[in-house]
Amino acid sequence: MADEEQLQPGEVDLRLLTLIMSLATAAWSQLGKIPHPTTNKIEKDLEQAKMSIDFLRMLLEKTKGNLRPKEDELLTNTVSDLEMNFADEVNKGENTQKGPEIIVPSGSAKGPEIIKP
Repeated sequence: MADEEQLQPGEVDLRLLTLIMSLATAAWSQLGKIPHPTTNKIEKDLEQAKMSIDFLRMLLEKTKGNLRPKEDELLTNTVSDLEMNFADEVNKGENTQKGPEIIVPSGSAKGPEIIKP
């Protein structure tokens, strides 16, 4: 834990950064916004995307008050961006478009939700 003491207030713990980016990359891929790392193809799985986003939201809730300002900002922005894009994908339904759209939100208060007819 000596590594944690050496970090300055504006820095991000690389272990936390790696965890956040790993979950976020999985969610972006599951949303069909970036190619799958293994197949290099766009694959969409909204159920898995919801799970990845829920993991990040849980991490945000469980670490509340224990993150450095930059870490909190990174995690909050990542969750908000993914939630907005998740909502966009759910609203699209079965409509297909030529390229992935990425929505950058001004903020989000509620977690992702899959709406089934």
